[in-house]
Amino acid sequence: MKKIVAITLALLVLAGCSSETYKTGLGMVNSIGSSKSATEEAEGTAQADVTAAAVTVDSKNTIVSISFDVVQAKVKFDATGTITTDLATEFKTKKELKDDYSMRGASPIGKEWFEQAAALEEYALGKTVEDFIATPVYARDENHTSVPDVEDLKSSCTMAIGDFLAATEKAAANLK
Repeated sequence: MKKIVAITLALLVLAGCSSETYKTGLGMVNSIGSSKSATEEAEGTAQADVTAAAVTVDSKNTIVSISFDVVQAKVKFDATGTITTDLATEFKTKKELKDDYSMRGASPIGKEWFEQAAALEEYALGKTVEDFIATPVYARDENHTSVPDVEDLKSSCTMAIGDFLAATEKAAANLK
């Protein structure tokens, strides 16, 4: 998350050196849909997934910079409701985790999360916000309901992108 803010600030400084007008916005979407109740046999998990998008556009609403990141804050608790996760835990974002996120083995293209996010960011550059958030998607299975259905992404990004598109839409609504 800190990297998104740093990139956004750097872009704002650079924008001041040009006659072009740039606007930057930040948008986030969150979900607790991966949370699980505790039982007598197993701990429960309260999980907050927060997807962030920092977007910079030019005067034509064309994306000139975009950055995505996700934090999955997972807090364990027992059947009595007692939190068992260390309260001092710092949750790293998926970009901070890099290969430690361990998505490569589950990926049909053998790419890690940060690599797929970079491919999606690259795909968004030069498109208008409206065109990007209208990226066609399909459901690969019940866990991947918004996989990009675009030839340019089929070999580089096969993860669900619905939250990225929604966060981009919110970022665009916050452009300043």
